[in-house]
Amino acid sequence: MPILPLHWAFCVVVAMQDASPPPAPPPALELLDHAHLSSALKALADAHKDVAQLVKLGSSRGGRSIDALRLAGAGAAQDKGRPAILLVANLDGARVYSSAVALQHARELAGRYASDDKVKALLDRTTLYIVPRANPDAAEARFGTPRFEQRASGPGVDDDRDGRAGEDPSTDVNADGVIAWLRVKDADGEWMDDPADARALIKAERAKGERGVYVLWPEGRDADKDEKVAEDAALDARVDRNFPDGWEQHAKDAGVFPTDEPETRALCDFVLAHPELALVVVYDAQDSLVGEVKSVGDDAPFVKRIPPEGVLESDAKLLGELGKRYKKVTESAVKAEGNDKGTFTRWCYAERGLLTLAATLWDIPLEEKKKDEKKEDAEGGPKGEEKPVEQAAESEKSPQADKQPEEQGAGDKKGDTKKDKDKKDDEPKPSDDAKRLKWIDAAGASEAWRFLPWTPFQHPELGAVEIGGLAPYARLEPPASESGLIAQKHLDWFLTLGELVPRIQIAECTREKLGEGVWRVKAVVENDAYLPLLSRSAQRTATTRPARVHLDLPSAGTRLGGNVQELLEDLPGSGGRKEYNWLVQGPDAMEIAVTVETPHAGTVTKQAQQKKATEKK
Repeated sequence: MPILPLHWAFCVVVAMQDASPPPAPPPALELLDHAHLSSALKALADAHKDVAQLVKLGSSRGGRSIDALRLAGAGAAQDKGRPAILLVANLDGARVYSSAVALQHARELAGRYASDDKVKALLDRTTLYIVPRANPDAAEARFGTPRFEQRASGPGVDDDRDGRAGEDPSTDVNADGVIAWLRVKDADGEWMDDPADARALIKAERAKGERGVYVLWPEGRDADKDEKVAEDAALDARVDRNFPDGWEQHAKDAGVFPTDEPETRALCDFVLAHPELALVVVYDAQDSLVGEVKSVGDDAPFVKRIPPEGVLESDAKLLGELGKRYKKVTESAVKAEGNDKGTFTRWCYAERGLLTLAATLWDIPLEEKKKDEKKEDAEGGPKGEEKPVEQAAESEKSPQADKQPEEQGAGDKKGDTKKDKDKKDDEPKPSDDAKRLKWIDAAGASEAWRFLPWTPFQHPELGAVEIGGLAPYARLEPPASESGLIAQKHLDWFLTLGELVPRIQIAECTREKLGEGVWRVKAVVENDAYLPLLSRSAQRTATTRPARVHLDLPSAGTRLGGNVQELLEDLPGSGGRKEYNWLVQGPDAMEIAVTVETPHAGTVTKQAQQKKATEKK
C-alpha cells in the first residue's frame, strides 16, 4: 500500500471534518394550554429558586391567572435602581406561538445561568420580567374544537344593531372541525378571483373596470335572517385594543372604556408599579423593528393638548439602529399589519416614555428566497432546512439563471426593453395571499393544512356557497422545522439587550484644595450604554424620574457653592457625559462623596479623590 504524504493526509482529514453534517436545528416548540403553561412556569420557578420567582399580575375574566416570571442573578435585592426589561407575549389571543417563544426564553435563561457567561452577565446586571401569555382567555381557543382564531375575550356589543347581541357568531357550519371562510357568489359582492391564482381573493377596483363576484364572511350561520353571516360575535373587546393611548371610542374591539379588560388593567398596574423598567419587548402583532416607524419631530406641537401620533424623531433614530441589529441577528423580515391604536406597545411608549421593541415573530413569507439562499438550504447550510426536491428542481429551471452574462445583456436595446416592460406591466401582479399560496405549495405536503380548498356546500340559510381559504393559525405558527430555530435566534438577540439599557456611572470624582479649608469638588456622570438615560418621549411625558445628583458632606463640612441636588434627565447614550462642580469648606480629613440615584439605571456613590499637584492646571 503506498504511503500518503503527510500534508496530503492532513488535508484529507480536514476535508472530512468540513464535510460533516451541520448541527440539527433546535426541536420544535410545544404549544401549551393555560393549565400546562401555569404548571411549566411554577416548575421553572421551583427548579431555579436562585434566579427565578413567579409573580402574579392579575386574573382574566375567565378566572385564569396572568403570570410573570422574574429572573435576576446575584445581588439583585441590594442593587438599588437596577434596570429591568419587561417581555410581554401573546396579547393577541391567537398568537400562542409567541407565548411558547417567551417560555423558551425563560427556560433557557434560568437553566443556563450557572454555566453560560452571557446569561450570567445579563441576569447579574439586569432584572427580567417575562409574561408569556397576556391574554389567557382568548388563547385557550387554540386548544379547543372547532379550531378558530379567537382574538376577543371581553364583552360583546350589538354589532349589527338589531337589538340582540352575540346572536350571530362564527360557527363550524360544515362540521369539519375548523372555522374557515365562506364565500358566496353575489353580483353586489366586492371580491373577485386573483388573476395570478384563483384560489386567492382580491377586492375589485371599479376604477380599473373590475367587478366583484363574491361576498366573503367568516364561516357561520345567519341566525337572525338578515342575509349576513357571522356578523355579531358573543365577544368583541380585545386586550390589545383596550389600552388608553389611541383608544378608539365606540369601536367594538376597543372595549367599554380604556383598561376595562382585566388583562389590560393588570399590565398597566404592573408597569406603573415598577419604575425600574428601562426597556419593553413585545412578541405579538405589532412591529417596531422591521417596518418603517412613523415618526414626528421632537418639537411637534400638541393639537388641543393631545400630542401628535408617531414616534419622536430622536427615538425613531434609535429604533432604526436597533432594528438593523435585530434583523441581522434574527434574519426576520416580518412586518406588522394594521394600526397600533389602543395597543400595549403604543401606551408604553407614548404615555410611559418606555422604548418598546415590538416583533412579529413569523408570517408566511411573501418573497421567494434568493438563489444563493436556496442553494445553502438544499445543501443543508445554516440558512435553513433542506428543501423539497421539486422546489430545488424548479429553481434550477429558471431560464434567466442559465443565461450567460452576454446573453442577459442582449435585450438592452431600446425596442426590446420597452416591449419587455410593456409585457411585464400587462402580467397580473399576485396579491399577498397568492404569494402565500405559492409558499404553501412549495413547502410540500406537511404544510398543505394551511390552505383549505374552496369546497361547495349547501348552506342552511344561503344555499350554494363555498367554504375554504387560509386555515386558522396558518399565518401565525411557523413550520415545526423552523419553530425552535426562530426562538433560538430571538433568544440570541434578547441576550444583547442588557448591554443597551442605560447605566449611570461616575467616571470622575475629584477634590482640589484651593486654600484655607476650601475645596473644589468635581464629578463627571457618564452613560456608556447605547440608550439614553431618558427617551425623548419620557422627557416629554415626565413619567420617568430623572437622575438625582447630590453631594455627600459630613457635618463638619459646609457647602459654599453648587446646588444641594441636581436633576439629570438629558444624558445621551454611547458615552454621554455631564460635569458638576461644588465649592465646600471643611477640614482636610473630611470625606466627600457624590451620589447619583436613578429608578431605572442604577445608583452609584463615589468618594472624591484629591488631585495630585501634577494634575492641577
